[in-house]
Amino acid sequence: MKNKIKLLLITSSFPQKDLISGLFIPDTIRELNNLGVSVHVLTQNCYDSRSLTQELWPGCSVTYFGWEGGSTPLISIINQKAGILPALQYLIKAVSTGKSICNTWKPDIIFAEWLIPAGFVARILSALTKIPYCCRALGSDVYVAAKKKLLAPFIKNVAQNSSILFADGFDLCRKTADLAKGKECYFAATARKPENKKSSFSPCDDKGLFTFCSVGRLHPVKGFDILIRACSILREKGIAFRCYIVGTGEEKEKLEKLIATSALTQEVILTGRLEDGDVGVLLEHADCVVIPSLNESIPLILSEAINFKKPLIVTNVGDMGFLAEKFNLGYVVNSGSHSDIAAALIKMSNTGERSSFYSEKRYNELASILSVEAGAKVIFDKITELKNTGCI
Repeated sequence: MKNKIKLLLITSSFPQKDLISGLFIPDTIRELNNLGVSVHVLTQNCYDSRSLTQELWPGCSVTYFGWEGGSTPLISIINQKAGILPALQYLIKAVSTGKSICNTWKPDIIFAEWLIPAGFVARILSALTKIPYCCRALGSDVYVAAKKKLLAPFIKNVAQNSSILFADGFDLCRKTADLAKGKECYFAATARKPENKKSSFSPCDDKGLFTFCSVGRLHPVKGFDILIRACSILREKGIAFRCYIVGTGEEKEKLEKLIATSALTQEVILTGRLEDGDVGVLLEHADCVVIPSLNESIPLILSEAINFKKPLIVTNVGDMGFLAEKFNLGYVVNSGSHSDIAAALIKMSNTGERSSFYSEKRYNELASILSVEAGAKVIFDKITELKNTGCI
């Protein structure tokens, strides 16, 4: 394709071996490739202090820059007292490697997933190379990091100097625009196309049970402890149920202990990480999907639940409540309230209640809005507009 756009994509989260962060990014890249964009990814090497570059597929190469932080999330390092030096090393390595790519590959534009740290790297690279940059806010950068006194000035500077701003949520667009002093921010969904890969996992024999599941990283912000406490109420009410919680993370031992002390070992199953095909089997099996997050934009599990046309119970954070109510997809509850989640689950355990939320038309409409194709098309169109103005 003539005049193919060359895009340097910077991210601190990219799938590597058994790491599953940033799972939506490869599918976004493939869709950008289909639209005529060649992509080079810049991310840290989570397994080696050496740097390496490889072609993942035609139209997508990745450079993993070496550093000493391994697979530890950068935000976790920053929050530690001794985190300044590792964060500084990350920044120096990212900028020096990115500058080398800009000098040799000569991208038309730099694209950062998350305003921090990738957006800050993009901001510096743009100042050094005069290549414009754009950013996509993805939730934690705006909802969490932007509230920290140390990080807020950097995030605002990144947003205000970005040539284009994107966000993967409608509420997130508004908050990102506020950080950028009113600059327009465009909704660009993050989504992925699940693979068919399966393991030996299979759900329990749940005949006669009300079954529901929740999927996400086992992190405090996901609210799985609140869901488990809601399950205690269901048992007290005499409801026969099974709850599946899918994911891995630092909260695993805490959640296991909570399940044991609540005497819910038969009712609540921590599955660990599952393959895409396993999650699909579970979603097909479950009666509904619960997203108990304390802080969220539009999580991937919401899109996947919609694709499987499952009713939802979501907390009123980010865009989840807005979308669930607009498309009549299920119940919206207050975040942090196990009693509210329990009340919604009790209602959802009724077959008639669940069926009242089903509408293929509404599910399909929202699925198209949240698709990876839609998100990539918005990014492509806005970058193309920038190119047509002569800015790149």
